[in-house]
Amino acid sequence: MNFISIKEKIKYFIKLNIMNTNIGLTPNETSIIIPLLENFLASENILNLKIRNYHWNVTGIHFSDYHKFFEGLYDDSAENIDEIAERIRMLGDKTQANMKFFLEKSFLSEETNLEITSADMVKSLLSDTEKTIQELRNAIEVISDTNDSWTEDFLIALMQKHEKNAWMLRSLVS
Repeated sequence: MNFISIKEKIKYFIKLNIMNTNIGLTPNETSIIIPLLENFLASENILNLKIRNYHWNVTGIHFSDYHKFFEGLYDDSAENIDEIAERIRMLGDKTQANMKFFLEKSFLSEETNLEITSADMVKSLLSDTEKTIQELRNAIEVISDTNDSWTEDFLIALMQKHEKNAWMLRSLVS
């Protein structure tokens, strides 16, 4: 988990004071929450791009099944991205949307291998999904010390979606 530096906290404290949010959260609380959400926004975008890469490049005897399965995953991921971005906006911050930002803030890495097998695609997605679940658990614990039960509940629901995807991916690996 990326811990929030003092410099990042000050940056968000200043930004949030300028934006004047008055929703019952202190600037200190939002300076903790927003960078965590940005990490998930970045990571979900990297995951979405990886899933699309696999959707476009999968081959083999089960092409059609994997192609459709990956399409469902990236559609779900796109919905997650939108919800995370909107939560950042609700907290009074602007939402970054550029690859440089995503690559810098993500706890996941992009896929560049175009020759990866369908079995390795599934294993890679399972690994990323389990990493995301671990990071969500850590963030939920941190956010539970703030007054933001909305974001805490949102991340729990997001974790549940990822846990279901991990189960489905795990079932394909077995």
